[in-house]
Amino acid sequence: MTPARPYGDQANPLATSSAPAPLAEAPEPEPDEGRRTAWRLAGVFLLLLVVCTPVVTVFVDRNPALSVLDEFAYADYLHKIDEGQFVVRHGEVSSQAGLRELACRGYQPAIWNGRPPCDSLSFQAEVFPNAGINSADIHPPTYFLVTYTGARAIMALGFTDDLVDAGRRFGAVWMAAGLLALWCLMRSLGVNRWAAGCGLALVAAGPMLLQQWHYLTPDAANVLVGSLVMLAVLRWERSGAGRAWLIAAGALAMAVKGPNIVIVATGAVYLLARALVNEGVGDARPRREYVRSAAALAGGAVVASATWLVVRATLAGPGLSPMEQDEKVGWLRPSQVIENLARFITPWDREPSSVYPLAVITSYLFVGSLLVALATLSRRDRRWSLALVTGVVLLAGPLLLVAVNFLVRGSYTIIEPRYGTTLVPIQCALAATFWSGRTLIAVAALAVAAPLAVLVRLLV
Repeated sequence: MTPARPYGDQANPLATSSAPAPLAEAPEPEPDEGRRTAWRLAGVFLLLLVVCTPVVTVFVDRNPALSVLDEFAYADYLHKIDEGQFVVRHGEVSSQAGLRELACRGYQPAIWNGRPPCDSLSFQAEVFPNAGINSADIHPPTYFLVTYTGARAIMALGFTDDLVDAGRRFGAVWMAAGLLALWCLMRSLGVNRWAAGCGLALVAAGPMLLQQWHYLTPDAANVLVGSLVMLAVLRWERSGAGRAWLIAAGALAMAVKGPNIVIVATGAVYLLARALVNEGVGDARPRREYVRSAAALAGGAVVASATWLVVRATLAGPGLSPMEQDEKVGWLRPSQVIENLARFITPWDREPSSVYPLAVITSYLFVGSLLVALATLSRRDRRWSLALVTGVVLLAGPLLLVAVNFLVRGSYTIIEPRYGTTLVPIQCALAATFWSGRTLIAVAALAVAAPLAVLVRLLV
């Protein structure tokens, strides 16, 4: 693969080359230009929403069962908000509306076959998984409040009268917003429109990502969060403007979900790596500027995390749920550490299906592009540093989450690959910088085949 030609080195200060791009402060855009850009992005978002909505809607209509990946807790969270409770407390039992959702819908895949009749007048929480205790208390309420607001809007428009189905359908908005942010990230690295379009198609067809957009889960925001954090990092490196965007990006990531620490770590370590590579080179900024920016990104994340931990502890009830008791450990065994190594480098679909081969190819295409970047690019090229840091986090990121779980909660659980999907945007953007000529033709063929396979899987 050969690097794609950037869409304008002077128009795009982030366009890549073997020499470091100029880091002089970029001029402020004219007001009219800024408005035109905003309108163009709004148009792209609406186009993406039109494409994403039918895909999500078909899945929701055909798959009423709740995902075994904690959707029972997330569905109950929406019902609690609907009753005027905006934060789920530790140890809190699910509402009757939440219990009824699982009793009527069941799990997918089916792992709990002793559910009571759907038309029961009331439900005993003790007979439900985890004794009916809502496990979503660990997450900040950000995702749930946004999704509830969107679900209520969907219900007001008359598309459905079911709160959970409306919340699931709002996944189309998360999907479109994430893809728009990914588009901006790819363009900021100089990816041409055709290659960027292929990148969007491949990410949109990733089975693991589609599951996150189809079901209720804070992971629905992963592509959006991963793109925004890296956009903030690259924006600062390009313009040298204030660090407010870095602080906001770090805070946003952790206000959505704790495992998003992996993308914050990626952005912060990338800035430190650039400080080492650029020191004493041309017009590169002083090392301390990079260090301060890395600290700003991490600081925003730390403040948001600390705030939520204090709020959660203040509201927490006593005791441990059955799930927490099962996860409680006194120490970590070496085998528990080793089994989590490189858990983020996995095919996106672990179940045999028509999508599986294409998902594997896409996964290897993204990861393989990191190796190509390391082998072919100059160390002064920002893509070299991005590839190095992203590769390291793909390998060691799960270990970071294992350590955080143990230190904060005294627990151990194997890290799910989906916790690393905030890294997908930067992998895709880096890979797309190499798509030109025959390589782009081959990728375009995959970008057509993968979404078609998803449609076949949904409709057949």
